[in-house]
Amino acid sequence: MDPQKVIRKPLYLTWQFFLRYWLRLFISFILLPLVLIAALVRFSIEGVFDGIYLLKGTGRAVFEVKDEIFLGEYERLIARIEYEPFLNLLRTGSPEQDNEAHAHLTYRWNDRQGRGFIQSQGTDGSQFIICFGRFVDSNGKSPQGLFVGGGLPYSRYAHETVQMNETGMAYFDSRKWFHLWCNANEGIAGADSPDKLVYPSDWEFLGSRVPFATSQELIIHSRHKAVVDKVPFRIDRYALYRAGEPYLVLAIRITNVGQQPAGYFYVYGDEPWVGDYGTSIGNVGWTKNRLFFYESLIDPQNNSFVGMYDYGNRAINEKKERFSRMANFIEWIGMIRPQLVYVSNKEGKISDESRHIPLDSPDNRVLFLQWGPRLLTPGQSDLLIMAIGMAGHDPKSDIPAKPEINIDWDDLNFVLSSDN
Repeated sequence: MDPQKVIRKPLYLTWQFFLRYWLRLFISFILLPLVLIAALVRFSIEGVFDGIYLLKGTGRAVFEVKDEIFLGEYERLIARIEYEPFLNLLRTGSPEQDNEAHAHLTYRWNDRQGRGFIQSQGTDGSQFIICFGRFVDSNGKSPQGLFVGGGLPYSRYAHETVQMNETGMAYFDSRKWFHLWCNANEGIAGADSPDKLVYPSDWEFLGSRVPFATSQELIIHSRHKAVVDKVPFRIDRYALYRAGEPYLVLAIRITNVGQQPAGYFYVYGDEPWVGDYGTSIGNVGWTKNRLFFYESLIDPQNNSFVGMYDYGNRAINEKKERFSRMANFIEWIGMIRPQLVYVSNKEGKISDESRHIPLDSPDNRVLFLQWGPRLLTPGQSDLLIMAIGMAGHDPKSDIPAKPEINIDWDDLNFVLSSDN
């Protein structure tokens, strides 16, 4: 064939051509990257949006993306973009100017997630914080509700450095932060299976609310359900706090919502790391008029509170001059007292003081309260009331001074009755 007579056909760009072209682009630049991201990245978006946090992944995930992070996750943080600093630039004025003449509180609470914190500002520059549910427990889960523990939103730490003393429940004396309480160790067990403790992160979270809030007083309520010995129990928790007070009132109502009588045990305790986060060195037990340098049982009928004191244990030659003299306390209030109270080097390890086992654990000197076994018929409730906080100093002795606890019983009875 004469090459000069070859007729070249025009190239028709049909719709099939465009479809194949755009399909290749979609697969190459959108679908494959999305599949790769899905395989490598876990997205944990709770709808809180403190910011966007990129963390080292756990399990099969190489990375994790979250919109808030908790105590126990800080060490995995790689990069972050936080919103609060930008929002602060848009705010004008100071809503707290009118409060400078007296103590006042601010708070943040997420009803849906059941997490938040309280900050109390004193007129002398002091601060008191309480965090709730902002931590990852030993099972790798985050409890939802009024469970003391965790840190503030990451952006609130000064100089972009997490102050571990400023976590859980903590106090700032206008110069330095002191740690008071760590992540609370709580749980409920059946009377027939006391060794099968159900921890708060395994309870069913039923919601939460803030029934009352001003700059002077705050009440928060969280609702839960736990099943022990195949019987469901409803657990309502109420936190009552007043600005300037160095303690929180925590009321726990436990109701048998099953169809048969059932008993329960309830446990509350902590290795509080009083003084400095991460260490129990120097911590000894205390109650009215005396200190405990050894593992000890405390009589809950003749005492109404127990605490830890960062004082130094003379039984193991810890010199008191090295320590902060900060102290915490937990007081049981009302008719239902715990059946067991102890200080020890390990949860569940109970020894009488006469055995002279010194409190010497470097990071696990604990105090614990245990109620039960207590039997509830269907529909019957128990109300456990505690005050949890910081003790002051007695200038006349080396023993701390517990603050007087003031409960507004009208407020408590109102929220209790409104939830029946």
